[in-house]
Amino acid sequence: MDRRKFLINSLGTVGVLGLPFASHVAFSQAAGVYTYLTPITLSLAFAPVLYPSAAGIFQKLGLDVKVEVGRGAGQVIQLTAAKQVDSGRTGGANYMAARAQENSDVIAFATIAQVSPFVVISSEKKAVHKVSELEGKIIGLASFGGSMEATLNLMLAKAGVDPKRVKRERVADGPASFAMIEAGRIDAFFGNVSTVSRLRAADYPLHVMSVDDGVPGQVYVARESDLEVNHAQHLAFLKGVREALLQMMDMDDQDLLEVIRLIGSKYDVPGIDQTNIALSDLKGNRELWLAQGKDNILRNVPEQWEQGQQLLVEAGLMKKTSRRLYDNSLWEASLV
Repeated sequence: MDRRKFLINSLGTVGVLGLPFASHVAFSQAAGVYTYLTPITLSLAFAPVLYPSAAGIFQKLGLDVKVEVGRGAGQVIQLTAAKQVDSGRTGGANYMAARAQENSDVIAFATIAQVSPFVVISSEKKAVHKVSELEGKIIGLASFGGSMEATLNLMLAKAGVDPKRVKRERVADGPASFAMIEAGRIDAFFGNVSTVSRLRAADYPLHVMSVDDGVPGQVYVARESDLEVNHAQHLAFLKGVREALLQMMDMDDQDLLEVIRLIGSKYDVPGIDQTNIALSDLKGNRELWLAQGKDNILRNVPEQWEQGQQLLVEAGLMKKTSRRLYDNSLWEASLV
């Protein structure tokens, strides 16, 4: 987050300068600030927002973006629905399950990670090669009830594994979790591209199992009613993200290092000063943004959403619904 170190703990908690979070956001909105919420601690996975903020791209579009840090994908949906942030990033699976509820006003207006950003990390000595091998094991998760756990549940359902046969342990996303594997306290844990980059740079003997759950990976959400009322702000945000993605798409390593430097000059991103790890992290995340091709950057790809909905319903992880699950109108407008 910004160096003023604003921290969101939960609804109604105290934020910057001792103001309740709701009061802070109300002040920001009055001042024309667009508040965006990440689900977890800042990393280069969020470069599509951090870079245009640091490079002045948003400012040229007349938008003042403030990045805040949340505690879990579920909280992003909750705080967006509560009108305490303008938009945020959350997992596709847990969002779709929430959207299927009749009282949900939160809708996906873009897909940033077209495939799951998660991986299952285990040790080389006791490597987990396939989902069925998770049965009877203890799996570490950075948060419960969010996108990680939703992805795990979907993986288990597809593999025919009883979720009750997999124990979940709350862990940190990083080297400390690998130490828990080595100590025999857990068998594996969920991480992402950033986690793998950090562990490999430190020469940990890890094995990585990719996650392909067939569901849109990570999405940007806002209140459905707000997309029309504050159309100009949301459109400027998406245009800024698109411009950043198009720039980073064709950058070589030297240019990407400049992106990392710019982000680090404005935001406190853990480990960003370790350039070899940061570069690997950024390039790995770039693959997720481009997984459906350049023409589908940020697009909610209909075929993928239909497949994802079917998988979640069949797995009993989502209520069958006829509700509209996404809105591509901003994406279409951002092409102009």
